[in-house]
Amino acid sequence: MHMRIVRHGFVDHYARLDSPLHLLEARSKILAFTALIVSVLCIPDGRGSLLFIYFFGTAMLMGISQVPLNYIVGRVIIVLPFIVVAGLAVPWKGYAGLGILLVRAALCLMLLILLINTTRFAELLRGLRKLGCPRIVIRRLNFGHQYLFVLKEEALRAKQARDCRRAGRLQFRQRLKVLSLMPGALLMRSSERVKRVYSAMRSRAYEGDAHVIGPRKFSLPDAAFLCGVGLFISLTFLIL
Repeated sequence: MHMRIVRHGFVDHYARLDSPLHLLEARSKILAFTALIVSVLCIPDGRGSLLFIYFFGTAMLMGISQVPLNYIVGRVIIVLPFIVVAGLAVPWKGYAGLGILLVRAALCLMLLILLINTTRFAELLRGLRKLGCPRIVIRRLNFGHQYLFVLKEEALRAKQARDCRRAGRLQFRQRLKVLSLMPGALLMRSSERVKRVYSAMRSRAYEGDAHVIGPRKFSLPDAAFLCGVGLFISLTFLIL
């Protein structure tokens, strides 16, 4: 039987490329992408056409980063339906307001996906810490990131065990019963495993900090990137 290989790059799959955007220091990217997201959110609803300028800027960043377009669009499509459901609960004045909400959400998601996939997670946490983010928040993000890995591994193991027992040949009602029992078992197994991993890490004097081997330093390209993003944002708001 074919053995499935567990890969841990499902969150920051393209974070190990060597594009010009990947080579920048984490703090410059955090500040630049945060400024772009805030700018997208601050554009008035009556000037929604300016969002297309930000789409153009985001497309340029995507080209520089070498992250595939289908990867980014696929992640956006996964999250966007939840935003649609949340938007339907708000009393919008016609469909125009809902449309602008979806455009804003898509832009913000694309920028976040670019940030995560051009910065290794450990470097991202280090950059947040250097910018003054509380240590407790950094530790929670670090453990949450590791827990996603454990959850994925346990889910693949549960699926493999189900396939070995030929659950696919069961009747629809029996198959549905098996699927309904899997989330609870998955949560219990992954929780127990996380506790064991944490105990092992604590016994080795782990304090919850993310360590980076050979961290990048803030340099001239970082300053140029920040100036370029700042100029782009300033020009768009001058149009307002």
